[in-house]
Amino acid sequence: MKYYTLVFYLLLSTAIFSETSNDFENITVGFKVSKPADWHFGTAAQNRENLKRVELNDKKFKEFMVKYSTAPLVIMTKYAIPYDDLNPSFKVSIKPFGNLKDTDAKQILWLFIPQFEKVFKDFKLDQKPMDAKIGGLKAAYLRIHYNLVIPDGTTFPTTSELWIVPRGDYFFMIGAGTRQDEKTGTRAEIKKILSSIVIQADK
Repeated sequence: MKYYTLVFYLLLSTAIFSETSNDFENITVGFKVSKPADWHFGTAAQNRENLKRVELNDKKFKEFMVKYSTAPLVIMTKYAIPYDDLNPSFKVSIKPFGNLKDTDAKQILWLFIPQFEKVFKDFKLDQKPMDAKIGGLKAAYLRIHYNLVIPDGTTFPTTSELWIVPRGDYFFMIGAGTRQDEKTGTRAEIKKILSSIVIQADK
């Protein structure tokens, strides 16, 4: 369940505030990424508050997600708050494999899909898990479509993308969210952020 919670925490788009630098680097885990100049870094606390505003088909899962969600390594969004539409987002977390050690990254993504289908309204698997490469390392990728609903009933047709990047006993999990029609931000912008990632190889 903790991995499902992490995935939803990454997938949901958010509204959070900006900092001054365009670069984020964590030397301890060997991860670096740069945001576009007009995007904003944000805090885990604000992201957690945003989770409370999202309506899911499974109410108990939402309660669990809000209660046990963990802080991501870095979060960025295209727009500062307040923002009245779907705010394109990009998030990264790092987690131990645990009992998923030596499991193919694509297979891990397949494990998430039944839960996505259960909780997201009008879920559609747009790109099944496939091989990818992030920061020079082998990775896996999937893309889904669904309708994101907030408490006032407003619905946002959403595309979420998810990458898993194994590194030793840990893996990076990267999530990005945009409108399906890309009116508020494009997946080309997400691709640009991805291309800036530098990951130190596991020694």
